[in-house]
Amino acid sequence: MRVREKETWMGLKGELATMGLEDIFQWLAVGKKTGVLEIKGAQHAKRISFSDGKVSSVWSSDPRDYLGQYLLSSNRITETQLQEALAAQEDENQVLGKILVNRNLISETEIRRIVQTKTEESIYDTFLWELGTFEFHDNRQPDHKTMLLSLEVTGIVLEGARRVDEWKVIRQVIKGADAVLGPVSEVIADMLPLAPEDAEVLFRLDERKTVSDLMKEMRRPEFLLSQHLHAMLERGMIRVVDPGGHLNDTSQAQLQKAKALIEKEKLQEAQAELRRLLQQDPRMTEATRMLEAVQHKIEDRSLDQDQILELALGMDELMQTHMESSEAFLATRVNGVWSIRDLIAVSPFPPEECLSIFAKLIRRGVLKVSSAGPPGSRTQTYH
Repeated sequence: MRVREKETWMGLKGELATMGLEDIFQWLAVGKKTGVLEIKGAQHAKRISFSDGKVSSVWSSDPRDYLGQYLLSSNRITETQLQEALAAQEDENQVLGKILVNRNLISETEIRRIVQTKTEESIYDTFLWELGTFEFHDNRQPDHKTMLLSLEVTGIVLEGARRVDEWKVIRQVIKGADAVLGPVSEVIADMLPLAPEDAEVLFRLDERKTVSDLMKEMRRPEFLLSQHLHAMLERGMIRVVDPGGHLNDTSQAQLQKAKALIEKEKLQEAQAELRRLLQQDPRMTEATRMLEAVQHKIEDRSLDQDQILELALGMDELMQTHMESSEAFLATRVNGVWSIRDLIAVSPFPPEECLSIFAKLIRRGVLKVSSAGPPGSRTQTYH
């Protein structure tokens, strides 16, 4: 009876700080468990489905893990093609991958390979979470539609552990997502012609953008982008302008700033401040609670997602307007045709963050509401 009690406790609930993912995954594999492992971190949650001890699918609250974002980041489809495919989901009642295959935009073999890569990368990301909770729901079926896989746990665990070790090395140089890097022209000149992946990074480096900015622009996971940047650093192609990692020294001051913004009802600004804080210091539980409260307030004032937006400025004025990278990303997608819902569908940011940004840009006079979109709303599956 004691063994059964211990097994139940180990399998159902715990803290990642006391029981790592390696042990959890191995326990599920050896026991050939079927069910859903729910993992909650400081900013995102993930649900990993198991069937007979093998990984069958992953759901994530992080938009960067969505299938559409993977396809966009690899230039396999355009934003217009993604938006049209997402809009067709309700009528066709199919997962996104199947719709793209049916439209001959991608082969079934390739979409299966990409779904597997997306699934593995989403899991590897959780191995880097220092804090979080887990709970295994025995015999529960996944509550999201997706292409089912059958992935062996051993390979996932080995790669996850390897990335943890590599992450420690990377963090000695690139200390946080607030790090800033710059090109080394004389070294780059000797390496021409450049590999496409190096050229894409160098095109975006301006000695002002942070790693976080690059992640958004390139739709790349933090580990893979930081790994690439670290390799370029070792080759001398880029240099460290600012190693980052400063946020922990000033986190309390930022928290007080966020509180003051909330008191002044500047909710969007408070939300952005808290998100920046948690990105660098996910252990601040007070900031997490504050962010949840702010999001609830913002939801009460949310925009009608069927509204269509258009630019309120000319292109010359827009280019002279100071905007954060996430604001510029969304503003440049506004075309006077897509609704707010459509714009959210192709964005790598959470819906509430998109709504917050749109509201802010409308207040600043960068965007304006054009007209009401079609009545009703669509239910879209983004994975």
